[in-house]
Amino acid sequence: MGLFGSDETRGSYTATQLGESHTQTVDETPGVLLGIRPYKDNQGIVDGAAMLQSLHDVRTKGLRDKNISQHHTFELWFDEEKLKFYMHAADESAANKFRRRVANSYSNTQVFRVEGGDAFPKIHPEDYVAGAELDLNRHYYYPIRNHQGDGFERDPYGEVTSEMLSTPETRVVVQVVFRPAKNDWTESDGGFFSRGESVDDVAEGLRSDRVVGWINPRTRDASKKDREAADVVEMQRGQYGFHTNMRILAASSDKYEAESRARGVAGMFTRYYNTMTEQGFTDEPVPASERGAFIEKLHAREWEDREMILSVSELAGAAHIPNKEIETPKIDWRYSQRGGEVPADSQRSE
Repeated sequence: MGLFGSDETRGSYTATQLGESHTQTVDETPGVLLGIRPYKDNQGIVDGAAMLQSLHDVRTKGLRDKNISQHHTFELWFDEEKLKFYMHAADESAANKFRRRVANSYSNTQVFRVEGGDAFPKIHPEDYVAGAELDLNRHYYYPIRNHQGDGFERDPYGEVTSEMLSTPETRVVVQVVFRPAKNDWTESDGGFFSRGESVDDVAEGLRSDRVVGWINPRTRDASKKDREAADVVEMQRGQYGFHTNMRILAASSDKYEAESRARGVAGMFTRYYNTMTEQGFTDEPVPASERGAFIEKLHAREWEDREMILSVSELAGAAHIPNKEIETPKIDWRYSQRGGEVPADSQRSE
């Protein structure tokens, strides 16, 4: 979290060839991959928040209520010259729940099990590859920009999906891994990372006057912005949260395209910046030496604790099904109002 070092220590967006292929078929994939064809007439992020709220199913175990909840993914692909949407469920039960919840939240949107074919865009030996992971630049108690309050004027997916568009031989993936956080995630856990503070502690600190200056100490009154930020932070209390990982991968036979798409898509997410709380995503390019392992992490839909929890409203901005407000071409829209049937090409990864 926070600031990173130079390109030498944090990696860079300079695309490199791996010299080997990376493929994954549906049969090799644990869990269930679901394809999504959005119907244009829906409420976008608002419906996405409602869907995530319904998917918040925390499972705990033991005297300390250890969180053993499953993790799932929401994915955007630019592959075979189309923009496609997917969800990956940990098991059959979760997949059935996703199909019901998506149908309830997004009328006429088609959700189908992908059977046969690829479960991830193919990476060829001659491809140039670049990627990034996203973190937060402050503690997760400070919310990023989202659709509530003075939030997005337009669906940010318009810019994200536009930045994903590329040449026919280029593939771009945005993978959002989400896992329900326990309902007390805004309370102090006494751990090192949280510094023993709760959301209320942080809000109180923002409202408090403070001593500044070393040579000439003086009391500085809490600013209007600090007090307003405290109100925003305080609103996190009681909301459902999700542990989140966000990954971006670009591969292309064109070195420049791989670099530009990885850097550009990550840059679109850094615009989810909340000026009130001074919180936003920071991009951490994947070092060249780790890109093979990074692809395998994407294949596995792996969740790792990166100390990033997003509320339902925040996560909805990063993981939702768009609507007609998005004018990006090449989106694999559904135009029929009939629901439920499996498309004729469901045997393929489309």
